[in-house]
Amino acid sequence: MTVTRQSLSDDLQRLNDNALIALARSGGLTELAREVAAAELRRRGIAVPVAVEEPQNTVATPITDDLVPVAQLFTVEEAHMLQSRLEIEGVPAVIADANMVQVYPLLSVAVGGVRVLVPDSYLERAREIAAAVSRGDYALDDKTDVG
Repeated sequence: MTVTRQSLSDDLQRLNDNALIALARSGGLTELAREVAAAELRRRGIAVPVAVEEPQNTVATPITDDLVPVAQLFTVEEAHMLQSRLEIEGVPAVIADANMVQVYPLLSVAVGGVRVLVPDSYLERAREIAAAVSRGDYALDDKTDVG
């Protein structure tokens, strides 16, 4: 299957605003995908994150100790949003079982959802951040301008 600008655009149009923003901020998009995501964000009237406009060459924090689960979520989007928040707060995080849940969504419960893993040495801080996310501490209110 060849990925085209149109096929990317079609896929991104199906995402809700939060999922699109999380994907755009993930830093894992190709140049074409960044361009299409930025165009879709602009089309929706959402400010384009700087990371989408001008990707930064950052070096990921190397993970040297065992990975432990900090959260198990039912959707890949929720896992990516938590991973993004953890990384913004300086906690390296990886996602496990995302492909399984995306390919077989009905198996999400059977496999325990999508796991967000962090190095053991970051677990306490990661739990604090995950709890804050669950409480809605980072949620935008209706009056907050995303841009």
